[in-house]
Amino acid sequence: MATLITVRSRGGYQMTRISFPILAMFLFVTTARGAEVEVLKPKGNLEIKLGHPSSISLYDMPAVLTHERLNRNGWNVSSVEFTRTDLNVQALAQGTIQFANSQVMDPVRAAQKGAKLSFIMENNGGEFVMIAKNDIKDCKETDGKRFAIHGEAATTSLAVKLWLLNDCKVKPNIMVIPGGENRIVALQNNQIDATLVQLGDWLNLDAKAPGRYHIIRTGNLFNISGASFWANVDWLRKNDEVATAYIAELLKSFRMVHANPKILEPLVAKHLPDMPKTIIAPAIKAYIEIVRAWPQNGGDTSILDDTVKFFTDNGELKTAVNTKELVDSKILAGALSKVGKIAGAR
Repeated sequence: MATLITVRSRGGYQMTRISFPILAMFLFVTTARGAEVEVLKPKGNLEIKLGHPSSISLYDMPAVLTHERLNRNGWNVSSVEFTRTDLNVQALAQGTIQFANSQVMDPVRAAQKGAKLSFIMENNGGEFVMIAKNDIKDCKETDGKRFAIHGEAATTSLAVKLWLLNDCKVKPNIMVIPGGENRIVALQNNQIDATLVQLGDWLNLDAKAPGRYHIIRTGNLFNISGASFWANVDWLRKNDEVATAYIAELLKSFRMVHANPKILEPLVAKHLPDMPKTIIAPAIKAYIEIVRAWPQNGGDTSILDDTVKFFTDNGELKTAVNTKELVDSKILAGALSKVGKIAGAR
């Protein structure tokens, strides 16, 4: 199956017939050569705000790449950074923002309280790790120690608290410090003894202070710590074409990054200036290969299903949750119809 796409290059406009399976590589090649990939411009209001549960992080970089491309082509897309995960989802429920990149539990809780939110697609798999000073060998040695979390309501924070209590049989002194970068500083300043952070934050710390801290084994605990895109249902109903085009553009960026991870390096250097340049490329590689970030076909709903199961089994979710009712498959399907599906990819 093939489709016609228009590419604007230095020589003008050109119609090219290209098969869907190689669309991602085509996008990469044209971008790498300095041509501008044609951006979708549906009818409607092209202003979108994407919420983030904390400051911009490594896993947000393809979204940043997308926003820069869209804003050069008539869109008005911006990122809104919140200090707490629940504030991110609260803004989404209120319609202050249209999309949110979020872990699962906050949207699920909001939906249980009547918020009209929909799971759209996956952004990345589990990316959190537990780290500690070297004298803390395993989770049992965190008993009574100062342990920092992002917030009481955050998915990963809840998961680690339950795991420490039920599996490790310990009660550390829990402290709330929003922002992984802030928890890293607290660890370096001896204000805390252990914490959980994103993989990118850990790589950054280990590069700056090699051998001083280490990862505590947690098994499969943080498989549920990935992030996904959620949308305000009322906004979707009125702006489905705009929403579909936006998700299609995100998928383009995911594919560009998989085809050539180097395109993210200048963005990471710009938005994460504290990250040593020597670890930027390895960090991006780790996110693609280990975290399984930025799935080229939008991933699946397992991150939603697994999170709900984990917290239901642990008694955190008292009311049954039908995850299928939270998923809007129409938007992703529409986006894939525009950019095609990559064979063998998630």
